[in-house]
Amino acid sequence: MHRNGMNDTEYHECLEPGAAERERPMFRDQVRALLPSSAQLLARRVRDLLRTELRAGTLGTGRLPSEAELMTRYRATRDVVRAALELLRADGLIERRRGVGTVAIREHYVVSGTLPPEGHSLEEHLALGRISPRLLHWAWEPASRVIAAHLGGVAIGADCLCIEYVLLLDDRPLAVFTNYLRDTEAARVDQNTFRDDFYSLLHSGGVAAAGCDVGVQAARADECAAGLLHVLPGEPVLLVEQTIRDEAGTAIDYALGTCRGEIQLALGRIPRLDMTGALSGRNTQAPELFSASRRNEGSQ
Repeated sequence: MHRNGMNDTEYHECLEPGAAERERPMFRDQVRALLPSSAQLLARRVRDLLRTELRAGTLGTGRLPSEAELMTRYRATRDVVRAALELLRADGLIERRRGVGTVAIREHYVVSGTLPPEGHSLEEHLALGRISPRLLHWAWEPASRVIAAHLGGVAIGADCLCIEYVLLLDDRPLAVFTNYLRDTEAARVDQNTFRDDFYSLLHSGGVAAAGCDVGVQAARADECAAGLLHVLPGEPVLLVEQTIRDEAGTAIDYALGTCRGEIQLALGRIPRLDMTGALSGRNTQAPELFSASRRNEGSQ
């Protein structure tokens, strides 16, 4: 919309002959001026590769190679390497220490998006350290419209068990989750057995979790989440939405979580979908290919 209230079509119709053609190159030049340079793009790629190494722990003690080594490794100029390191520093991942060099200052955790195998705890599944919950809330609540829509066979206003807790890794807050467990399964779990993780709690009550749907979204920590996760308000976090299903595919638990920004959620192998049959016919709607969720089988 232009300053005179006209849209683009009306505006160009009022221009004198040839004016629109003269404006197009000007517009292209303005857009081109906003695009990053090849050096900036290379610095970003080097930053991403270094971040992958930091996350994988391949740098050993966490001390980064010298600028000269990085220049050789990535075939980049010193300016590009320094720009990449500055991007990592701005992300809060590294810092330069006098007499030591550039070191990693923020841990990364690769967390599997699949359920632990039957009979195994989340601690065994992740192998990151001691996993334990800090219980915040355990109470029966009437299912709201949103909760009822995500649980199988649950009517609005029906009872469900709300379990809210902070997930601790070696006593350090890693995530905060709120689970809404269907009453049939909730009647079989005991608060006193909630000592390890939510999946172990279900297993202790004989509740079979065969798979789950997971959705993720980037966000910034609000004051409440920041206090629970021991981060600053506004820091990057990962929002997680999970639906746990039984062997029949029925949703038995719906959870909403906020994870620290150090977490990388690994969803594993995602198969290619065959769309040949789905796209036949003019009125056939394609499946939701671009949903942020996927079904994860616990046996994976």
